[in-house]
Amino acid sequence: MNNFKVLRASLAAGACMATLAFAASATAQAAVDFNIPAGDLMAALEAYARQSPQPVVYRIDDLRGLRAGPVRGKVAPADALNRLLAGTALKVRRDESGLLAVVKEAPARPATTQEAAPLPLAQDEAVSVDEIVVTGSRLVRNDLMAASPVAVVGAEDIRASGSVTIENVLNQFPQLAGGRTSSVNLNGGAGVLTANLRSLGSKRTLVMVNGRRFIPADSEGAVDLAAIPDALVQRVDIMSGGASAVYGSDAIAGAVNFILKRDFQGLEIAYSHGRTFEDDGASNKLDITFGANADDGRGNVVFAASYSDREAVMQSSRDFAAIPLDTVNGQLVPGGSSNVPGTRIGLSAAQRAQLVGVDLTASGPCDATTGIVFGEGGVPGPYCNPQSAYNYADYSYLLRPLERFQLSSIARYDLTDKIEAYAEGFFVNSRNFTMVAPDSITLSSPGAPTSTLLVPNYATHPLFSQSVRDFFVDNRALFDPDGDGTAAIVGASRRFNELGARESRYERASFGVTTGLKGDLALAGRDLKWDVFYQYQRNRMDSLRKGTVSSTRLSQALDAVARPDGQVVCAVQAFNCVPVNVFGLDSIDPAARDFLAPDRAANEIFERQVFGGTLAGDLFELPAGPLSAALGFEYRDESFEFNPSAMDRGGEYANRSESPLAGQVDVTEFFGEVRVPILADLPFVHSLAIEAAARYSDYSSVGGVTTWKLGGEYEPTDWLRFRVAYNEAIRAPNISELFAPILVVPSSGEDPCVVSRNPTAAQKALCVAQGVSASDIDNFSQDQPYFDIITGGNTSLREETSKTFTAGFVLRAPWIEGLNLAVDYFDIQVDDAITSLNANQILNDCFTTLDQGSTTCRSIRRMSNGQIETLAGNLQNIGSMTVNGVDVQADYRFDMPDRFGLPGEGASMALNVMASWMFERSMNVLADQPAIDCAGRFGNGCSGLGVPGTPDFKLRAGANYVSGPLTVRLQAHMVGEMELYPGFSAAIQKTPSRIYTALSGSYDVNETVELFGGVENLFDEDPPIMGTFLVGDANTDVGLYDVIGRRFQMGVRMRF
Repeated sequence: MNNFKVLRASLAAGACMATLAFAASATAQAAVDFNIPAGDLMAALEAYARQSPQPVVYRIDDLRGLRAGPVRGKVAPADALNRLLAGTALKVRRDESGLLAVVKEAPARPATTQEAAPLPLAQDEAVSVDEIVVTGSRLVRNDLMAASPVAVVGAEDIRASGSVTIENVLNQFPQLAGGRTSSVNLNGGAGVLTANLRSLGSKRTLVMVNGRRFIPADSEGAVDLAAIPDALVQRVDIMSGGASAVYGSDAIAGAVNFILKRDFQGLEIAYSHGRTFEDDGASNKLDITFGANADDGRGNVVFAASYSDREAVMQSSRDFAAIPLDTVNGQLVPGGSSNVPGTRIGLSAAQRAQLVGVDLTASGPCDATTGIVFGEGGVPGPYCNPQSAYNYADYSYLLRPLERFQLSSIARYDLTDKIEAYAEGFFVNSRNFTMVAPDSITLSSPGAPTSTLLVPNYATHPLFSQSVRDFFVDNRALFDPDGDGTAAIVGASRRFNELGARESRYERASFGVTTGLKGDLALAGRDLKWDVFYQYQRNRMDSLRKGTVSSTRLSQALDAVARPDGQVVCAVQAFNCVPVNVFGLDSIDPAARDFLAPDRAANEIFERQVFGGTLAGDLFELPAGPLSAALGFEYRDESFEFNPSAMDRGGEYANRSESPLAGQVDVTEFFGEVRVPILADLPFVHSLAIEAAARYSDYSSVGGVTTWKLGGEYEPTDWLRFRVAYNEAIRAPNISELFAPILVVPSSGEDPCVVSRNPTAAQKALCVAQGVSASDIDNFSQDQPYFDIITGGNTSLREETSKTFTAGFVLRAPWIEGLNLAVDYFDIQVDDAITSLNANQILNDCFTTLDQGSTTCRSIRRMSNGQIETLAGNLQNIGSMTVNGVDVQADYRFDMPDRFGLPGEGASMALNVMASWMFERSMNVLADQPAIDCAGRFGNGCSGLGVPGTPDFKLRAGANYVSGPLTVRLQAHMVGEMELYPGFSAAIQKTPSRIYTALSGSYDVNETVELFGGVENLFDEDPPIMGTFLVGDANTDVGLYDVIGRRFQMGVRMRF
């Protein structure tokens, strides 16, 4: 690392932290014009929530029978709340995101415990995670104890990270695995950043905003986390475990719910700048939020605008990723791609022995020769493995550049005392980019056998150098044994360095609007809450990709002839063909670039319309409390279309060509939920209740399906709660899985029926049953070393199903005030998982089970001569998954002695820990095959579950110090060690654990100005090196580890 860069960045970060720590002036809360009459405390708090910019939650049972005095005039929100609670046994706790919770005062501590002076509300300890959760239920419950395991990400977690996109923060939480992140370059596609709960894949995680599905970004319906208006995020609820009964399809692994601010008043402007200590990856972020009340508090409108940009980080700029590392003889050695500039021809040992004119003796730096490569002037020389391999790191992003603009608005207005109109609008325009090494392809000619390049007139080819002509003439026996003047070259490949890097630009415009009415309804003496809404969402993504070689045009350009005037032209002049010579470095003329690799422009559009409504409330009183229920319906219509480039439609890129995709699905759903209190306020039974939910969904694709949930809560005392829940959830196939175009692509493999495989008598009988002639079975052979496999969507797919069981307890120990502990066990079993099989999986399973009626045997189609014609490898409901483990959450908040605070200020400390142990993460691609358990393991055998590897232990811990205007946060998250999956051979057998630490802080200079800053990856931890064989071209798992290194951010926030 450049020492000067480190020193410069360290001084900048140090100056920022010093400014935060020693700037002087106290903060004050802006006054709000309140008009709350004296009366019932619950009604007073509801009025407070409408008039205050700060949200508040409370427990209905705690408010019964209590009254509040009036609060009128301009009063600070904290003071107003204290006045309302005066004379009660209630107090206020504040979440780090600003959410306020009214709770009962804890029992008095023993006299021996030293009492600290109470802090002002703005410095009071944060609310426990378990006290503010509402995600996971549609019941009208202001209960501060969650019925299901939920983790919470506060607004301060997001702000302190300094990240331009929110996925970096979410992926630190133990419940989430690495999804598609900003560091996933080539395989990240269009840059849709996703959440992946429990390592079950992002398509099994439902992402919502304010409890409703957010704007989809692709044909799978995935939400791009970069589109979330993070400046408005109040908190993020992470609910793990099946939630389909409450929220519908896709919530098999759980739901991530972004709760946005509402009733904001004033103007807030925030700017931040960040960059790495390597002086790259610079980012800028500007957020402007404005909110105001209308008509004496009956209405409120919030507008937010945000602009962000981020520069790239290259793989070559980090030591661990600068050179691809391959496994050779059990060791990691410098490697790369065998597709090199100039063209390489792979040769077998027998072919190398016949080669004329090239010395292939391995000597000097050359470990072994596996073929030839054409160098300067087309001179052939030995291809050395691995010394001749191509290093593509110079072209590849480790962090993708991004530019994003967001506009958001949230508004509400009380039409009457009982009816509120509301609306939400979101618009996002984002541009993100990928870049990888120049295109490389296996050279082949249309109509020729697989991987075979035909070169006519090689002896007199007008573009070839004399060295190339002489090489093919001297080696006619290898390349033109029939002497017809056309060379047939098998196994030739080339990297087209002359064309430059492959670059892709993705521009996404997302729009969503929600409008509705909600209010109170008095029915049969009960107060019910109702809500009806309409939602429209649209996403359009335009892509422009440069540098992809057209196989059709390359074949055309290779067939060159000389005119009588000596000019070399293509034999076929279509598309303004420019002749090409692929043999030799820099042998392609610049004029051929645009012809060989025209720009590929494509677009896709996703539209969704939703109409729904709910009715919820307490139906009647039982001895143990009110029976609460919710009923609702929802209609959802989704459509998608993908329009590829004209070159793709014409098949110019061979099996890399993209086909049009269009599809539409709709669903009508009815759901209900109920909570029944059984016992309360009895010896050893402080409360006992059960919850149940059910949903019926009628899909246009899979028909009618039912999901349900049953849970229970038991509190022997007011400080201990046991909870248990069982869910049966579903995931309906998405549009891509249903309607992806059917493609037929060649796949290498060997027929189990051939005599060289020594089939058993039972296998021979199966071969005959499939169409192999009984008279030929004892000498049956395969005509070609490959067969065609059918890939694509499947309109006959069924829904995936899952069973989720969770059980745990929440402890709020009265003998240690401020300590909260939650422990939960989870077990998720997914059946009928939608997946596909490759050729070897189909053949091996069929001829192992020997069941002609099985899915795999029915996938084999033979011709009349017994040869395999096609294998059906399109998507099917054939897989299963199991994930189970234990989550632990703990937080402890306490007041500190005054000597630990700033002069004249008190001090408080909040500690929190989240940890997750994963006992099992297994997958069965086929039910009759052994499960692959990847908990704590990595390797290619685990990639089918959505991520290359899964540590069996992850942890996130933090400490939050507050004293007056100063806040300092120390955060760490740990990724546990992993072992290589058994049966795989690689140099790296085990990866060590990694702990990443972040230090951040903020200082309120006055009531208007706040300074903030921080350092991520404080100790500059590099990720473990795993090699390209296991995890791809960065030598490590970019979705799991921090690959950017130490970085800082600093900024200013102003409130008016």
